[in-house]
Amino acid sequence: MDRRCLTLRILPLLMLLVESFLFPVSRAAAQPPAGADAASSPVDVALGHYRNLEHDLARRQLEAWLAEHPDDLRALNYLASVILQREMLRRELLESQVYGPKGEAYQRGKVALPAGFQQELFGILSKAEGLAENRLRQNPREEEALYWAGVAHVTRAIFHLALARANLTALGEAKEARKFHAQLLAVNPNSIDALLVIGVYDYVVGKLPWYMKVLASIAGHRGDKDRGLEEIKRVTEQGHWAREDAKWFLAILYFGEKRYSEALVLLKELSESYPRNYLLPQEIARAYKSQGGLRAAAQVYDTMLGKYDAHAPGYGAMPIAKILYQAGQVHAQLGELEEALGRFERAAKLGENNVYVYRAEFEAAGLCLRLNRRDEARQKYERVVQAIPTSDEGKSARRTLKKLQDSRQRLSSKAE
Repeated sequence: MDRRCLTLRILPLLMLLVESFLFPVSRAAAQPPAGADAASSPVDVALGHYRNLEHDLARRQLEAWLAEHPDDLRALNYLASVILQREMLRRELLESQVYGPKGEAYQRGKVALPAGFQQELFGILSKAEGLAENRLRQNPREEEALYWAGVAHVTRAIFHLALARANLTALGEAKEARKFHAQLLAVNPNSIDALLVIGVYDYVVGKLPWYMKVLASIAGHRGDKDRGLEEIKRVTEQGHWAREDAKWFLAILYFGEKRYSEALVLLKELSESYPRNYLLPQEIARAYKSQGGLRAAAQVYDTMLGKYDAHAPGYGAMPIAKILYQAGQVHAQLGELEEALGRFERAAKLGENNVYVYRAEFEAAGLCLRLNRRDEARQKYERVVQAIPTSDEGKSARRTLKKLQDSRQRLSSKAE
């Protein structure tokens, strides 16, 4: 099998595997929210902030812990994840939809990274991998070292896929992660956490077209979609380090299988556990929309906007322009044009250099036309053309302006 065929066969596994680890929840056993248990360890307290997107606070707490416990494999891996995911959140690369077939993550070019970012991230991962390797040289069957060595490779895969855009390098890292977790299962078949990576593999290979399954089988790779789902579900119920990740990933797979109700159960459970994480209600709204629940989706978006306006903890960092735009879209689909227009116009008035500000202005212009407010529509289209002339919205706005001008000239000619 040539390298290209191998890449095409394994790359879907990489995409799904990486997506499962993009969501910032803990790879530790389920814990109460931060602050709920005074006896929680400092690492668990840091993870509470991590799950709620409070990366700076989580980082400070993990660094303080590592200053006294420099060989803590779990804390080192979490610190790397916090640093990586903070950057990805800043770039809006933590939402599952951006990794779909037409997702924005793959339409963007290679991103410029902050100075020293890769060096710092890889330095932490190298230390974690070095500690794990030393422990494995002393005892090749040490379960904790096998697990965290695999997680370190997953973090590297995320970096290479989402930020560096180095797909083949990311592929190699994902294969290394699977290797370590397969070894862990060989050492202890009851190591439930390792089933997340194995379950993803079984699911993806089981979903391949028949001709690719034949190639995979020749290479010694076999999968089963239903078995993969059951393995991941088992992690959600019995896992230790990977339980919360498995819930998120199972929700993603249920979404892909159009099992929206089951996906919603998991997403709502996660949202209740991490109420300051505004990414979760976004995913809930997306699930509602996919099953035709526009009213429920609108309520989710409006609740998010209410929390933003009320300065609810965590929601001050929410990308307000994007949520206003998405809320406006849903209200427009419901036929609630004034409600939609209000949300679009609020986004347009933010004055940010943000694509959703301009998209909202464009949608608001269209609604003004539908409401026979042509002068307002013309002004909005003109602002879109001026701000983003080469975008799809800018080009469409220019065409609409020409039609409006032609229509005005025809009316003027008739009047004469």
